[in-house]
Amino acid sequence: MGKTDSMKPLSRSAWPLLTISLLAVMAPGCAPKSSSSDKAETQAATLHHWSYGGDDGPDHWAELGGENSICSKGLRQSPVDISGATKTTTSKVVLDYRSSPATIQNNGHMVVVTPESGGGIIVDGTRYNLKSFQFHSPSEHAINGRKTAMEAQFIHKSDKGDTLIIAVLSDVGTADPMLGSLWTYLPFDPGKPVQLPDLLINAQDLMPGTEDFYVYSGSLSTPPCTEGVTWMVYSSPLSLSAEQADALARISGPNARPLQTRRDRDFLHVSGN
Repeated sequence: MGKTDSMKPLSRSAWPLLTISLLAVMAPGCAPKSSSSDKAETQAATLHHWSYGGDDGPDHWAELGGENSICSKGLRQSPVDISGATKTTTSKVVLDYRSSPATIQNNGHMVVVTPESGGGIIVDGTRYNLKSFQFHSPSEHAINGRKTAMEAQFIHKSDKGDTLIIAVLSDVGTADPMLGSLWTYLPFDPGKPVQLPDLLINAQDLMPGTEDFYVYSGSLSTPPCTEGVTWMVYSSPLSLSAEQADALARISGPNARPLQTRRDRDFLHVSGN
């Protein structure tokens, strides 16, 4: 986050050389369709009769009807515990995030930040534009059986409508100054998006500076749980203070879907050179 609307430089020169192959984690026939992906995104934004507990919690999301049935019938659901054997592969990845004005919203399920024009990520020549990012307390994903206090999820879309989500886990420790600037405007009550005053948002400020993460094929972690989503989960968590973690938990936590079965999916462990 900054006061100038300029492209944030990559954390290291190794980033343009970083290689993965996202296609390798997607089973045949699992590529997301533009129309269904857009419809799922709209439905997830407009559904208000689900929650993270009780009679309308995750165990009952499939009962919402329509496409939500995949929440229980799907074979590639998210989140997951990333553990066990992983594979290595290659591809070219470039981070291309930009500082941008943004809105912040408590939508009744989570805090969502929507940049006006926040740039995105380029994978093997395909650009995925950042649409929004949201926060979950505690983390939805686990790494080697361990969850953290918070998870930020950065939602991206390609021109073809394919969905890619970058997940960043955060542990309680040292306060995150970038997060602190954003937390000043945390909306306590659910409502419409509100413009963030005097603050430019750059998503890369909220991501680790390392080039090490896991990639797998999964789903949206909220109704309608649409599959065909490519997840990139950073392997190294960031830190936030206990006060920062508590502030989010008081507003929207707990709002993490339970871990889903891995089944026969591959996890790719990707490191920079």
